[in-house]
Amino acid sequence: MFNETMVVASAVSAFNNFAVVTPAFLWNAVLCVPLFAAIYLFVRRFSVKCGIAPYVTVERMTFWTVMLTATWVVLMGGNYAVLRDNISLLPWVTAAVLFVSCIFIGINTRAIKLPIWYGPKNATNRRRWIMNIIVLLCCLVPVGLSGMLNWWGPILQIVAVIAGLILGRYSGRQMRAVPCTLGVVFVTVIAILMQSELWRFGQLGNLTPIHLLWVLGTGIVIAAAMAINLVAPRGRVHNSAYIKLKWLMRFVLGLCMVLFILTEAVPIFIAGVVAAFISFGLSVWHAESISGELGNWMLAWAIILFGVLIDVATITAIGIVWIALPENTRRQGIGFLL
Repeated sequence: MFNETMVVASAVSAFNNFAVVTPAFLWNAVLCVPLFAAIYLFVRRFSVKCGIAPYVTVERMTFWTVMLTATWVVLMGGNYAVLRDNISLLPWVTAAVLFVSCIFIGINTRAIKLPIWYGPKNATNRRRWIMNIIVLLCCLVPVGLSGMLNWWGPILQIVAVIAGLILGRYSGRQMRAVPCTLGVVFVTVIAILMQSELWRFGQLGNLTPIHLLWVLGTGIVIAAAMAINLVAPRGRVHNSAYIKLKWLMRFVLGLCMVLFILTEAVPIFIAGVVAAFISFGLSVWHAESISGELGNWMLAWAIILFGVLIDVATITAIGIVWIALPENTRRQGIGFLL
């Protein structure tokens, strides 16, 4: 009964069962903890010695987050059949993510003059344009391949990317960096939930509680960051009405969380995030003032959670760098949001 071999085999079997049930993205995040800890501990000293701290801004943080998210949607979401489903709205959702991302990228790259690739010094302007077109076509190949599930998929993806870049570069309008980034991240999470084979690897079965709780946490942090950046503190809500509305939205949010864990339904997830946004928005509207860095700090945490969720350590590192720098420290607690 107490054979050592059986005990060891039982322990290994229990560990393997736990490893199978535990999500892969969580294991990868655990393995990356030394890297994340090193970034958090040494980025301050490195930024001071290299003088890069003034260049770590919200605009750069959001730009690279959107850029890497769009790249992930094309490479992982499309070419590896993670976000492919020809019987739902998923192709249109992924095309919308690429379209908005490319608009944002085009707006933030207006200062870069075309043609980007100049070639030899004696090259004519016509030859430079030809080289730029060839480079663009090479970049559009994976974009088209990411929509190969049906005949119109590549056309949809390529048109979304080209139209977004042209509209961003030549429209003359601006986009608010933080709401745009949060919107891209939120819609990408919805796309993953619409076809969650990213986690199941084509197998049937319900998602684990870790999956569902992490997705819920990411959505709630996105809602908090969005509320802080979109709602202005006014201090005009009467205390009696504020307390009643807060408890109502807490009840709705709790109900949506329970239903989402039971059903894994995308509409319920969206309803829960909207309820969280209204609840946090009431708190911000009721407050007299809030710290200017609080919204960016919540944005960084949303980026960290999202990076862990889609298994992109670079996105997680972007949020960690923002939190670790002394210039970006949080100056106000977040307890008032609850």
